Amino acid sequence: MRGVSCPGPIVQAKKLLDGMKAGEVLQLVSDCPGSADDMKSWAKAGVAELMFSHESGRGVHEFYLRKA
Repeated sequence: MRGVSCPGPIVQAKKLLDGMKAGEVLQLVSDCPGSADDMKSWAKAGVAELMFSHESGRGVHEFYLRKA
C-alpha cells in the first residue's frame, strides 16, 4: 500500500480480509504517516487482530493482521 494516503490502507486491508478465511494472516506495508495509529484503532474494533507492527525505516510501517 505504498503511495496510498490514509484511509486507503485500511480500505484495501478490509477488501483483502473480506476474501480471507478466519485465522489467515495479512501482511500490509504502508508509508502513510497515519497508518500506524489507524491500524491499531481499526484492529481494536474487532475486524482483525493486530499481531505485530513496526516501522521498518523511512516512515514505512509493516503490519500483520489475523482475520477474526
